[in-house]
Amino acid sequence: MLQRLLKYKLLFILLFMGFLADAQQPVATATLDTNVMLIGDQVGLSLQFTGPADVQVLWPSIPDTLLEKIEVIERNKIDTLFSESGATTSYSQNILLTSFDSGFYVIPPIPFYFRVLPDTTIYVTETRTHFLAVHTLAVDTTKPIKPIKGPRRVPLTLWEILRWILAGLAVAGVIAFMIYYLRKRRKKEPIFRLRQRVQLKPHELALQELEKLRIQKLWQEGKLKEYYSELTEILRRYMENRFAVPALESTSAEILNDLLGKPEVKREAWDTIGQVLILADMVKFAKEKPAPARNEQSLEKGIEFVNQTALVEAQGSGLRAQGTEHMPSLKLRHTSRAQEEIED
Repeated sequence: MLQRLLKYKLLFILLFMGFLADAQQPVATATLDTNVMLIGDQVGLSLQFTGPADVQVLWPSIPDTLLEKIEVIERNKIDTLFSESGATTSYSQNILLTSFDSGFYVIPPIPFYFRVLPDTTIYVTETRTHFLAVHTLAVDTTKPIKPIKGPRRVPLTLWEILRWILAGLAVAGVIAFMIYYLRKRRKKEPIFRLRQRVQLKPHELALQELEKLRIQKLWQEGKLKEYYSELTEILRRYMENRFAVPALESTSAEILNDLLGKPEVKREAWDTIGQVLILADMVKFAKEKPAPARNEQSLEKGIEFVNQTALVEAQGSGLRAQGTEHMPSLKLRHTSRAQEEIED
């Protein structure tokens, strides 16, 4: 009795070990989506190989045509999937098949060659055989043959319509530009005309800058040196542009000496600019601190000097110096223009 129990126990152990060994053996499978299809339809063939984690497999190369009647129209990439325990690895690939000949086809077993490291022996496992039936459409021979239907019209999308409109506008634009270009070439005119900037006269520019200086309120903030430096620079730039004297590079005495020879500078104007330049030098170099009234008067005298020596177009022909009778209107006009630029 004891010997019989030992025999059964040994047999059970051998069967269990064999089951475990078979469970770890690599397995290759092939699956068809369907075994019956109409001619011209498509069917999917799924290949899968599962084995230990250290298995190396040589994936089979599927030709473009199977059995001379079944064609391969698409091959997806080979996917790899690891088990949660990491003991096994699965590889899979989907292949799309079609056939244009009716019949009953046998898809033979597909071999998978592999080896399990560190063993270098190469083994092979195969998928099972599959059957595929390809049928044609049933044709009623008692009815007359109908003509082939033409292609169906697909409605235009908004993008297609917009694309044609844009293309038409582009062609029309090119044609219009070519006509414009040829006309300009025939008339020997420039193709593009650049808008010329309005060139301000020296006195107009000086009056604008003086008004900007007034709005900055430099001397009211205690910046006397900056105020007089800016004031004299504006007046020096004006005299250099108006009388062609190197005022920006000259001293106040040299400027006054150069202005003595200018017939446009009357004695009154010469005295006016002299007072402004001398007071500015005293502030900048002698640290003079004039009274608030004198600071405001210096700006007014600068405006007065520009108005007295302004070069404007006279009625008729030629140029002349602006007279003192026109000073108020000239001052107000340019003051408002400078005020608008500062506010902008």
